[in-house]
Amino acid sequence: MIKKNTYSHLVRLLLISEAIWWSLVLLCYVLVPFDRWGVKLLHSEVLGLWMIIPVLAAVSWIQWNWKAKIYEEYSGYGATRMLWVKFEPLKAFLHYFLLRSTYFFIVLAMAQPVAGSRKVNGSKRILDLVICLDISNSMNTKDMGGNQTSRLTAAKHAVGELLNQLKGERIAVVVFANDAYTQLPLTMDYGAAKLFVPDIETSMISSQGTNIGRALEVAQEQFKDTESGKAILVITDGEDHEALWKKQLEELKKKQVELAYLGLGSTKGGLIPNNPYDESEGYKREGGVAVVSKIDKDGLKRMAGESGSILVTSDSPFPNIYDIATNYKNTKNKQVLKVEFKVDKNYFYIPAILALLSMICYFFLPIIINPDKS
Repeated sequence: MIKKNTYSHLVRLLLISEAIWWSLVLLCYVLVPFDRWGVKLLHSEVLGLWMIIPVLAAVSWIQWNWKAKIYEEYSGYGATRMLWVKFEPLKAFLHYFLLRSTYFFIVLAMAQPVAGSRKVNGSKRILDLVICLDISNSMNTKDMGGNQTSRLTAAKHAVGELLNQLKGERIAVVVFANDAYTQLPLTMDYGAAKLFVPDIETSMISSQGTNIGRALEVAQEQFKDTESGKAILVITDGEDHEALWKKQLEELKKKQVELAYLGLGSTKGGLIPNNPYDESEGYKREGGVAVVSKIDKDGLKRMAGESGSILVTSDSPFPNIYDIATNYKNTKNKQVLKVEFKVDKNYFYIPAILALLSMICYFFLPIIINPDKS
């Protein structure tokens, strides 16, 4: 009966200690002005793991009850037979208390309590990329991938794939024919860009022709951040009838703009439809003869050579833009912006230290408490 009373006393001690512990936690949460001090938990959902503590308590109760019964049953068999069934109530309670305290503080550390902020110096690699997309009528020519796909459709595929490979760059889209205008200003919203690009058609600009110089001029209007890396990608079939691009090269060099060209079309070429949606309306004619549009590789090589730009040509419905994307990654690495930003002061180490101290006490408890006196 003495041991049963000892077990009951131990259970009462556990219940009282838990009630006091969680009451203190609740009082701290209610009375302490954490919001005013700027204290918060980055991962408050982790605190749900505290629900395991009652399970730990229940397991401890079952173990204590089992040990108490065995101790009572063998208590009359002498000291030698009792060595393996010792039941030390104080030690048992402290074992539980230290183990659950360790778990409590580990969970609190995982929740990451933060308060206030501190300034941190760092660097940020940035790039502003303007995509100049040719929407002159010749881009409706279906000479891509066995004459099944138009150059404009292939250009849209290329832009979509480029957007998939970019990470963190700001992008803008300029459409051009004989004139040019900004279809999408600089943004990091690639989702918006992917919505805009498929809707681009050659009918958006009535003044037809291919004026790459005008496209480069409009593209430069997007470069307002002087600390950003700057790049322009011109997607065209190369049939530039104005040759005004030379006037823009000097300005691009001053601004350190990285220029690249993606030339689309086949050397065999194809006919330019009057209506890209209905080929029964016939094809563009000059002097009564159907006009055959071909990629102007020589013109593209000349433009790329004079500006020291990368040039990729393709007659595939899905052009490979890997080299161009890699080139922009290198450009991005050249432009490093020093920035100062604020980060939260994380105090996870305080509950982590408390958890460590509880664990140390747990393992050294037999030394701290003399079993013969417990």
